[in-house]
Amino acid sequence: MIKACNELEEYQSMDYEMLHHKFKNRRQRLVFSKEIVVERLARRYQAVEIDKGKITDLINDDQLVYDYIFCCLKIDDPRLLQKIFTSQEQADFQWEINDNLHRNRTYPFKGEKEAAYIQLILDEMEGRRIDIVLESLDGEHVTGFLVRNQSEEVGSYIWSLTGGAHFANEKVKKMVIQARQLTDEEYQSSYMDYLEELQRWNLV
Repeated sequence: MIKACNELEEYQSMDYEMLHHKFKNRRQRLVFSKEIVVERLARRYQAVEIDKGKITDLINDDQLVYDYIFCCLKIDDPRLLQKIFTSQEQADFQWEINDNLHRNRTYPFKGEKEAAYIQLILDEMEGRRIDIVLESLDGEHVTGFLVRNQSEEVGSYIWSLTGGAHFANEKVKKMVIQARQLTDEEYQSSYMDYLEELQRWNLV
């Protein structure tokens, strides 16, 4: 039985039991293929696919399995980003911009590829782009993702589309738990987060 989380006041009124039953009844319709996830992200955010090799630090990122990263997307339309970012995120980006200007930071580079990568990182840090990185351990569903540098909205939307496979497909569930080394508590917490996102995006 799903118990309501009472750690944060904003979640005390959420009926997790009701959301759990709604998910159980609709779970087959809430499991999306990786192709559908990419299509919805591209349509909603005008996201454009880029080669994962352009994000050169990904190979050292232990949050995802590099060989199973199948798609990277970028969002860089200024008007769209303005709508996506929260006021706190915009404040964080402005702080980065001001700090870089104040310190007059320069980043030495060798060659065009390294210059492009440094510009990518700066654009992420200063809020001029979002990069989405998608992983598929089973070749069919999104089993992990990154949102760089930050966007609460985009991360929430992706989880609403990808979480279904984690909790309705036993094969995916086992792969994710093993790859992330999740405890039972962490897995349960991620399920409650997923239920919240389903409600937020009116999917149940």
